[in-house]
Amino acid sequence: MNCLIRNNAAFNFLNFPDFNLSYYLYLIMMPQHLRLLSVFPVLIFIFISCNTTKHSKSKRLPGTWQATPIVIDGKNTDWPAPYPFYDDKAMLGYSVSNDKENLYITVETGDLATQLKILRNGLTVWIDRKGGKDEQVAINFPIPTDQPKNRQGNEKNKPPRTNSQPGQGSGQDRQRLELEDKVRAALGEVKDYSLQGFKACNFEFSLLEKDTCGIIVRIDMDKDNELVWEAVIPFKSFYFKTGITRVDKGKPLSICIETTGSEKPAGQQGGGGNRSGGMRPSMGYGGMGMGMHMGGGGRRGYNDHPAQNNIMEPLYKSTKTWKKFGIGWQE
Repeated sequence: MNCLIRNNAAFNFLNFPDFNLSYYLYLIMMPQHLRLLSVFPVLIFIFISCNTTKHSKSKRLPGTWQATPIVIDGKNTDWPAPYPFYDDKAMLGYSVSNDKENLYITVETGDLATQLKILRNGLTVWIDRKGGKDEQVAINFPIPTDQPKNRQGNEKNKPPRTNSQPGQGSGQDRQRLELEDKVRAALGEVKDYSLQGFKACNFEFSLLEKDTCGIIVRIDMDKDNELVWEAVIPFKSFYFKTGITRVDKGKPLSICIETTGSEKPAGQQGGGGNRSGGMRPSMGYGGMGMGMHMGGGGRRGYNDHPAQNNIMEPLYKSTKTWKKFGIGWQE
């Protein structure tokens, strides 16, 4: 009924007279086949209009217009606080916005075990330009470290913290301090990223290089000990056209943030490690990575600390978060 009311203008468009008594008598006196022919075009017009409106509304989603370009530097100062989206299972907060030329994505986590998982095992952000769950286009960053034996050896040779250090108390406090050391060390080893499924830049790159697609990624720790991941992706590198216009407003776009958990040490219960039935995410080299998740923010408005006593538990959990957005637009 609402659609019929909205399309009342169709009658005027087709030059129908006002529906009064004389017109009613006119229809009664008209032969039946002519009456059907006179009404049929109007019904077809309304039917098409209603279905088009319904279909259009089902496709349009709210989006976030980025009025000022984001500086990709591994800091969250250009983003809303707290981030508007949060996955409590993955322990990550995230945000997505766009301007006419670029898509901006950020993820952050304040959980130490999740930070270590990202820095050691990598992180992949998938982008589906149709708003589905197609895992074809992805940024793999960081790329997983591939020498765990050397890493363990380096950590073993590192002098342990002593009880005289500030904040050293319970076993969990010591574990937290050790985690902080591991996170700082792993952050210093982040040097490369890889791209897959893009139009012309599906290779592994150093952070010091500039890829041919114009994609920029950075990761860093902020003043509140949040690990912040940022990327700017030009639409021309993956979308149907080089830039966004008014007609693209609200069109669906999906992203997926995926992490891969480490294998649990022998003797510990519970699952972890790589997701079942698939390749290891973020392997790099020519876009052969599969995908990983990132952890969420903590001190900017989230509760990142696991409920269980084992603060290492998030390190062993593989997570995957899909979110559908609309493309933002502003005149």
